[in-house]
Amino acid sequence: MKVYKFLLIFLLTLGVNAQKTLHYNLKVDDTFQVEQEAKQHIIQDIQGVDQIIDNHLRSTMNFKVVNVTPQLITLEMVFTHMKMTMSSPSLGELLNADTDIEDENDLTSKMFRGTLNIPVTMVMENTGKIQSITGGDKLIASMFKAANITDKAAIEANKAQFEKQFGSEALSNSFEQMTYFLPSKPVKVKDSWQNTYKGDLKAENNWTLKTYNESVYEVYGTANTTMSNIDDNIMMVLTGTQETLIKATSKTGLFTNITVTGNYIGDTQIHASNMTIPTEITSTITYKLLN
Repeated sequence: MKVYKFLLIFLLTLGVNAQKTLHYNLKVDDTFQVEQEAKQHIIQDIQGVDQIIDNHLRSTMNFKVVNVTPQLITLEMVFTHMKMTMSSPSLGELLNADTDIEDENDLTSKMFRGTLNIPVTMVMENTGKIQSITGGDKLIASMFKAANITDKAAIEANKAQFEKQFGSEALSNSFEQMTYFLPSKPVKVKDSWQNTYKGDLKAENNWTLKTYNESVYEVYGTANTTMSNIDDNIMMVLTGTQETLIKATSKTGLFTNITVTGNYIGDTQIHASNMTIPTEITSTITYKLLN
């Protein structure tokens, strides 16, 4: 009997430390809803005076699986709600846009409402790496239409700025923060693996499987990052670090909660005035599965 007990304990231990294949296991017609919340605290030293800006974005997205192959998962995504505020202790409220509020005089809210229920198609590998996103151009066109902006010159003048946030490439880079954290090979608890994020926020990620059981698992990530925003007028380059904690469901691979915290420091250069502004950004981004 003692031998049996020791054998059972040994086998259970093997089960805990056995290699696990972490990947997305989704079926056609599966649906899920995600809430994203992003908070940014920006400090800029302008000639010895700190200017502080606080940004707060909240959005809700619905996803539906439309095709599954052994290597790829195709999903359709629509935004169903978006709200953004921008404020400063010295300047007051700078922006308050909410798609739930129908104010014909609020141009930003009208443009945000243009993002709602416009399908975007995402093709994703089993690791969560996004191969492609299509539909960003329709999203941007809908934003201009919602704001009754029809002048071609005005559209062309502003299109590049919107593509930085809502273009297909920008959406792909953004969505990978909530999808691309799974290893390409089986791993054990405490094993680590690496991947890279591209775009305006480049990150060299190191992931570790913290815990695993048949129901849930946790992944912890650290990253060295470079945040950049470069155009004809401004060049901002910040370097920093990120920490990510992910709680996910073992059966489907879908996260239930993700928290990303980051700190980034560098300079913002204003070309017109030949001014260099020391800049620091701290941010917290959360993703929550609502169903």
